[in-house]
Parts: sequence; structure tokens; C-alpha cells
Amino acid sequence: MGRRRKRKTIKIVKKKLPKYFVCPRCGARSVVVVVEGEMAKVKCSQCGLSANLQIVGPSHPVDIYCRFSDLFYAGKIG
Repeated sequence: MGRRRKRKTIKIVKKKLPKYFVCPRCGARSVVVVVEGEMAKVKCSQCGLSANLQIVGPSHPVDIYCRFSDLFYAGKIG
């Protein structure tokens, strides 16, 4: 008599949001977003580029970083 074969279990790996981002000025992965109430501090620990952004609606650190990089490339920061 044969045995029953076990089904292989498929593990689903969930991607996590990053904590450190790439600096648009120096290119190092050292930008940290700190959320404090209605304001967010975005700072690069390598070159010192920083900004204080107001949080509009529910947003994650990734959204705040994207706004930060858009403002840098527009020439409004830096």
C-alpha cells in the first residue's frame, strides 16, 4: 500500500515598508522620517539635508518621503 503524499505549504512573504530611504542629494540610504503629531521631520544623516513637512490626511512615511523628494527636485528644499 502506498502512502498519501503531503501537500507542500506555500509561504507568502509579505513585503515590509522601508525605514531608511535614499537621499536625493547624496545618494546614501540614510534618510529617516520621524512623524510627530501633525508634523514630520525628514533628515539625511550623511549630508544633513532636512525638512519639516505638514502631514495632510492619513499618510505613511513612504508618502512623506515621496513628497520630500518631489520638493527637492522642484528646487524648494535644499
